Amino acid sequence: MDTSYLLPHQDRLLRRIESLETPLVQVWGWPGSGKSALLQAFLEQRGSAARGLSLGELEDEPALREVVEKARGEGVRWLVALGESRERLAEMARWLHPGQHLVFAGERRWEDAPLGVSALPPQEMLLSPGEVATLWHLLTGEVPSPEAARALWMASDGWYRPLRLAIEATGGMGLDSTDPDGLLEIAPVRFFLRHEVVDAFGEEQRTLLEEIPFDRPADEAWSAVDIRGLWVEGEERDRLPTLLVAFLERERQRRQRAEKPEARPAPAARATPEGPGGRPVYSLGLLGSPFARRRDPDGTEVELDCRLKRAFQVLAYLASSPGLEAGREELMEAVWPIEGERTIDRNFHPTLSHLRRALEAGRKDDTPPLLFRKGIYRLNPDFVWEIDALEFERQVEEGRARLDRGDAPGAAQSWESAWRLHRGPFLQGHYEAWVEDRRERFQRLYLELLRELGDLYLKLEKPAEAMDAYRSVLLEDPLQERVHLAVMRLYAHQGRRDLVRKQYDRLCTLLLEELGVEPMPQTTREYHRLME
Repeated sequence: MDTSYLLPHQDRLLRRIESLETPLVQVWGWPGSGKSALLQAFLEQRGSAARGLSLGELEDEPALREVVEKARGEGVRWLVALGESRERLAEMARWLHPGQHLVFAGERRWEDAPLGVSALPPQEMLLSPGEVATLWHLLTGEVPSPEAARALWMASDGWYRPLRLAIEATGGMGLDSTDPDGLLEIAPVRFFLRHEVVDAFGEEQRTLLEEIPFDRPADEAWSAVDIRGLWVEGEERDRLPTLLVAFLERERQRRQRAEKPEARPAPAARATPEGPGGRPVYSLGLLGSPFARRRDPDGTEVELDCRLKRAFQVLAYLASSPGLEAGREELMEAVWPIEGERTIDRNFHPTLSHLRRALEAGRKDDTPPLLFRKGIYRLNPDFVWEIDALEFERQVEEGRARLDRGDAPGAAQSWESAWRLHRGPFLQGHYEAWVEDRRERFQRLYLELLRELGDLYLKLEKPAEAMDAYRSVLLEDPLQERVHLAVMRLYAHQGRRDLVRKQYDRLCTLLLEELGVEPMPQTTREYHRLME
């Protein structure tokens, strides 16, 4: 799928590429800076004067030379490499004729190229405040105020992928005065930073990265980011991207909390045999096909009467909100998003009354399960609320805390419990806007869980379990390239090169059909290594 029209800095960058006169031109940018889409746009703009090349298909020197000679005969001046293989790029550079240029992308500067190489540097790949406003308009149809665009630019340094993920996930809502911590509250942004930025560093480099003082570069640690150009130019000294700094600080704080488990608050949704004071326990299933039940002190389970759809939606909204509470306006906006004021006034209180009756039906205790105080509706914390979605989140975080403490088997146990809790998408069968928003958040958390569990199984030398986890990821999101690569490695460990090739071919087909791109260069390099 062509997404080059979503590059607000496209024209500026294309002019820069065309102005570079060296035989080799590198588009050098951070992960998620829009390099691949920019090369596609360059091919389209140059027309017959440019030709795209898949380096993975050019396996030997004669093939490379033939391509260069044919391009020269057809008047092609720009050869655009779709994929990064330094060895093949160097081989192709040997056969370039005067006036021909080889354009390619990469996250590391090519210092020892065989010919003169110019780079479109990472700093030029960042969006300006005006380009941030343009991206906002392209994605939402709305034009932000200059102040809002500048705030978002300062929070992100103009980093393209986090900006796009944040705007797509929120529709621009809440971004008019955001900061880096606000962007990190958006799950796709965290997912990108964790898996596509930080995970790209080796384990030793990752440790150095976390030790970088943010007010000044540290020589040994700084080299880990310097080689990738993953820094921002400053008036006095260069610095790390603001968003990366905030993410690393958040990870440090999470590990510090994990080292003090006694300070962690007890979750409100932990299951117990019965509620305090002999009260019933409410059990809500929000992952997969929803259900709502009450378990009385004598062990009897009762299905709650949630036939009124909006009454159940109010219950589900409260049960999946922080603190199990929400304001009246918030509930109206979520459950009655398009109705007029008269319709809402006519239905709001009857709906809440129906929910109260459903929660209290057949009970002798006068303690209300649903509270209303100072404009806030809240599920009464004096009851026990077994909510699978909250328990799922708790088990995921508990697994990460255990892993931070060095308890890998305990982490696996927590994550396996979370996996069992995930019966399907959040509120399956419901398609309201607020449901879709929370469904996406839980889905991303679920995929993160499976990926991290698969990685952990490998460390615990459980390849069969790792394969199950990785395959479950690909069932949900078949475009996760890193997971395809993990599966290929497992097949290679089994000596099944035929399955390695089959998995790689499937990945190539999916990426081409769905996104119009090839696998990342490092994936292709690893594939060829596994096939040796």
